[in-house]
Amino acid sequence: MKNIIERYPVKYPVYFKYENKIFSIEPKILCKKYNCHKLIKIHKDEFKYIYKNKKLLTHFNIQDNGHRPKKNYLIVKIIKPGYLSKKINKPPILDLRETYLAKCFYSKSYVSYNQLKDEIFKHSMNNIKSVKDLKKIILKRYRFSLADISSSKKISLGVAITKLQLIKRFKEIKLF
Repeated sequence: MKNIIERYPVKYPVYFKYENKIFSIEPKILCKKYNCHKLIKIHKDEFKYIYKNKKLLTHFNIQDNGHRPKKNYLIVKIIKPGYLSKKINKPPILDLRETYLAKCFYSKSYVSYNQLKDEIFKHSMNNIKSVKDLKKIILKRYRFSLADISSSKKISLGVAITKLQLIKRFKEIKLF
């Protein structure tokens, strides 16, 4: 399973939509302002499953996540997915309204699906409550962003698990 895919091959600005215009900002500026290590980007179809009164969240990525315990992360909504291939890196467009600041307390990468126990889904989003659900969501989530990788290959890469404590909800992040 250690056939590693590079999902973040280059540093790039974060693109977001604000008042029907697209702006860019360097992630480090956003992270410094909100005291976070990185952004966790979640597609709008899944973001709705982060309920306002939720305190804990288990998030899954394909293969690796780069998240570290004791670090803060800003959870933001993807409104237009990006694309990644060997030749193209097109970042997603984000919505900075309704974001969450979270602290990671557990992170593990390169986990095969057969290692997952039912307990891991206790604090996951409501659309992911089993290994079968997770596989379906991973394939859906990465069908465009990793379009040049087959579905069977994506599943063979395994998952990364991030457990987060939701600290604060922002109705809108102010940049200007």
